[in-house]
Amino acid sequence: MKFLLDTHVLDWAQSDVTRLSAKVRDLLHGANPGDLAVSDVSLTELARLLRDGKIKTNQSPADWLRAAAQDVVVLPVTVEIALRAAFLDWSHRDPCDRHIVATAAEHKLPLMTIDGKIHDLTGVRGLKVIW
Repeated sequence: MKFLLDTHVLDWAQSDVTRLSAKVRDLLHGANPGDLAVSDVSLTELARLLRDGKIKTNQSPADWLRAAAQDVVVLPVTVEIALRAAFLDWSHRDPCDRHIVATAAEHKLPLMTIDGKIHDLTGVRGLKVIW
Protein backbone atom coordinates (compact mmCIF):
# COMPACT_ATOMS: atom_id res chain seq x y z
CA MET A 1 0.00 0.00 0.00
CA LYS A 2 1.18 3.49 -0.81
CA PHE A 3 -1.66 5.83 0.22
CA LEU A 4 -4.62 6.07 2.58
CA LEU A 5 -7.66 7.89 1.21
CA ASP A 6 -9.81 10.04 3.44
CA THR A 7 -13.54 9.37 3.15
CA HIS A 8 -14.25 12.31 0.85
CA VAL A 9 -11.44 11.26 -1.50
CA LEU A 10 -13.02 7.84 -1.97
CA ASP A 11 -16.41 9.50 -2.46
CA TRP A 12 -15.13 12.02 -5.02
CA ALA A 13 -13.04 9.41 -6.83
CA GLN A 14 -16.28 7.49 -7.36
CA SER A 15 -18.72 10.33 -7.98
CA ASP A 16 -16.90 13.51 -9.12
CA VAL A 17 -13.16 13.38 -9.78
CA THR A 18 -13.13 17.08 -10.68
CA ARG A 19 -13.39 17.84 -6.95
CA LEU A 20 -10.02 16.18 -6.35
CA SER A 21 -6.78 18.14 -6.64
CA ALA A 22 -4.75 17.57 -9.79
CA LYS A 23 -2.03 15.93 -7.70
CA VAL A 24 -4.47 13.46 -6.11
CA ARG A 25 -6.11 12.71 -9.46
CA ASP A 26 -2.69 11.94 -10.96
CA LEU A 27 -1.72 9.69 -8.06
CA LEU A 28 -5.03 7.82 -8.20
CA HIS A 29 -4.79 7.45 -11.97
CA GLY A 30 -1.27 6.03 -11.71
CA ALA A 31 -2.04 3.70 -8.82
CA ASN A 32 -1.51 -0.03 -9.18
CA PRO A 33 -3.69 -2.70 -7.56
CA GLY A 34 -3.00 -2.68 -3.83
CA ASP A 35 -1.59 0.88 -3.75
CA LEU A 36 -4.73 2.49 -2.30
CA ALA A 37 -6.28 1.88 1.09
CA VAL A 38 -9.07 3.27 3.26
CA SER A 39 -9.84 2.96 6.91
CA ASP A 40 -12.79 0.70 7.66
CA VAL A 41 -14.61 3.65 9.25
CA SER A 42 -14.72 5.37 5.84
CA LEU A 43 -17.14 2.71 4.59
CA THR A 44 -19.46 3.45 7.51
CA GLU A 45 -19.23 7.18 6.84
CA LEU A 46 -20.04 6.67 3.17
CA ALA A 47 -22.97 4.37 3.97
CA ARG A 48 -24.39 7.08 6.25
CA LEU A 49 -23.95 9.74 3.53
CA LEU A 50 -25.72 7.47 1.05
CA ARG A 51 -28.55 6.85 3.51
CA ASP A 52 -28.94 10.59 4.14
CA GLY A 53 -28.99 11.37 0.40
CA LYS A 54 -25.80 13.46 0.61
CA ILE A 55 -24.23 11.27 -2.03
CA LYS A 56 -26.39 11.33 -5.15
CA THR A 57 -26.39 8.18 -7.25
CA ASN A 58 -28.64 6.23 -9.57
CA GLN A 59 -27.25 3.00 -8.09
CA SER A 60 -28.45 1.34 -4.95
CA PRO A 61 -26.40 2.39 -1.90
CA ALA A 62 -24.97 -1.13 -1.70
CA ASP A 63 -23.91 -1.16 -5.36
CA TRP A 64 -22.38 2.33 -5.11
CA LEU A 65 -20.42 1.45 -1.96
CA ARG A 66 -19.20 -1.86 -3.40
CA ALA A 67 -18.02 -0.08 -6.55
CA ALA A 68 -16.25 2.62 -4.53
CA ALA A 69 -14.44 0.05 -2.38
CA GLN A 70 -13.70 -2.37 -5.21
CA ASP A 71 -10.10 -1.35 -5.92
CA VAL A 72 -8.96 -0.33 -2.45
CA VAL A 73 -7.64 -2.24 0.52
CA VAL A 74 -9.91 -1.78 3.54
CA LEU A 75 -7.79 -1.57 6.69
CA PRO A 76 -9.53 -2.81 9.84
CA VAL A 77 -9.18 -1.23 13.24
CA THR A 78 -6.55 -2.84 15.43
CA VAL A 79 -5.72 -2.39 19.10
CA GLU A 80 -2.86 -0.10 18.06
CA ILE A 81 -5.09 2.05 15.83
CA ALA A 82 -7.76 2.30 18.53
CA LEU A 83 -5.18 3.43 21.09
CA ARG A 84 -3.59 5.94 18.69
CA ALA A 85 -7.01 7.40 17.92
CA ALA A 86 -7.99 7.65 21.58
CA PHE A 87 -4.69 9.12 22.78
CA LEU A 88 -3.92 11.34 19.80
CA ASP A 89 -2.91 14.76 21.11
CA TRP A 90 -5.43 16.62 18.99
CA SER A 91 -8.36 18.71 20.13
CA HIS A 92 -10.47 17.55 17.17
CA ARG A 93 -13.25 15.38 18.57
CA ASP A 94 -14.62 13.68 15.43
CA PRO A 95 -14.01 9.99 16.16
CA CYS A 96 -13.99 9.07 12.47
CA ASP A 97 -11.27 11.61 11.65
CA ARG A 98 -9.24 10.45 14.64
CA HIS A 99 -9.65 6.84 13.44
CA ILE A 100 -8.52 7.72 9.90
CA VAL A 101 -5.50 9.73 11.12
CA ALA A 102 -4.53 6.90 13.47
CA THR A 103 -4.83 4.37 10.64
CA ALA A 104 -2.55 6.45 8.39
CA ALA A 105 -0.01 6.90 11.19
CA GLU A 106 -0.04 3.25 12.24
CA HIS A 107 0.46 2.02 8.67
CA LYS A 108 2.90 4.86 7.85
CA LEU A 109 0.83 5.83 4.82
CA PRO A 110 0.47 9.36 3.46
CA LEU A 111 -3.15 10.45 3.84
CA MET A 112 -4.93 11.98 0.85
CA THR A 113 -7.24 14.65 2.26
CA ILE A 114 -8.45 18.18 1.72
CA ASP A 115 -9.29 18.51 5.44
CA GLY A 116 -7.40 21.51 6.84
CA LYS A 117 -7.67 20.25 10.42
CA ILE A 118 -5.84 17.11 9.37
CA HIS A 119 -3.27 19.09 7.36
CA ASP A 120 -2.47 20.94 10.60
CA LEU A 121 -1.29 17.61 12.01
CA THR A 122 1.34 17.11 9.31
CA GLY A 123 4.47 15.80 10.96
CA VAL A 124 2.72 14.81 14.20
CA ARG A 125 3.86 11.26 14.91
CA GLY A 126 5.05 11.01 11.31
CA LEU A 127 1.74 11.90 9.64
CA LYS A 128 2.10 12.93 6.01
CA VAL A 129 -0.77 14.41 4.00
CA ILE A 130 -1.26 14.95 0.29
CA TRP A 131 -3.56 17.27 -1.53
